[in-house]
Amino acid sequence: MNRTITPTMTLAQIASLWPELIPFLESKRLDYCCGGHRTLADAADSIGLTSDTIAQELSSIPAPIPSEPERDWRSATMTELADHIELTHHAFVRKTLERLETLICKCVQAHSDDEPRLTELQTVIASFAEDMQDHMIREERVLFPWLRRLERPTEIQSGPPWSVRRPIDCMVHDHDNAGRALETMRALTDNFTPPASACSTWKETYRLLAEINADTHLHIHKENNILFPAGIESERMRVGAGRS
Repeated sequence: MNRTITPTMTLAQIASLWPELIPFLESKRLDYCCGGHRTLADAADSIGLTSDTIAQELSSIPAPIPSEPERDWRSATMTELADHIELTHHAFVRKTLERLETLICKCVQAHSDDEPRLTELQTVIASFAEDMQDHMIREERVLFPWLRRLERPTEIQSGPPWSVRRPIDCMVHDHDNAGRALETMRALTDNFTPPASACSTWKETYRLLAEINADTHLHIHKENNILFPAGIESERMRVGAGRS
């Protein structure tokens, strides 16, 4: 696969065109989800990386040989993508957070005297879990049904008399808060790296935190950079058609 990646491309463009490059973006701490609107040059320079070098590395990464083709979500309908997000990312978040809240409680009880940051981590996880649960409910009950209706042009539209941009802006704001919470968790865990003496529960807590960090970044990318712009464009086309 030949890729031509330049420093002027946005991180969202890179992640959308070549999803197999997302692990590399993650490894370099290049925020392709909440910060997807930034160019590679701007994002790289802000964390002390050379954008030309990063662009060359991205271009030269070998194409993967997956067991099944990677879905190009840019070509999916909003209904398909919303269904996928609910069944995949929302389900994963709920299951993992439930497990994490149990594990971090055990870690605090057993190890907070030696590692006081575990107590702060527990607070951050609890707040993140509460915010994500509320966020996903509002997506599933309000925004996603709205986006699905926009794909059914013959259906009478019922709902709030304002633009779909309003709930989308709320969701993007939530995503920004989630991104900051994940960065706090990363800092409190030394990049999700347990100490050498950590017990199995402590190690499993950090492993799950790393998983939820990566999954949430991908989750937000699919919404901020693909689903939400599609919803805004669909509404624009519908309003335009109604005026013609």
